[in-house]
Amino acid sequence: MLQTVEAEIDVDGSVRLLEPLHLSKRSRAYLTVLQEAPTPPEEPAGNIAALQAFMQSPEFVNRPIGSAAEIDAYIQEMRDSWD
Repeated sequence: MLQTVEAEIDVDGSVRLLEPLHLSKRSRAYLTVLQEAPTPPEEPAGNIAALQAFMQSPEFVNRPIGSAAEIDAYIQEMRDSWD
């Protein structure tokens, strides 16, 4: 079974795991060195506040609702109005 854990490596090559690792037997590992430590995102992906604001916006509240055929007809009507 493959497991991935985050670690820090000192300039002398010492490896320090940043999370617990529980193994049932002696195991081998491959180590991939990242030149720069990844920085955690400041805001979670998919900003929930922006999603909530959009769902309360008139654009979303007044969106066309109907069957697939009705929506296709509405889209075609809008495309035809561009000419």
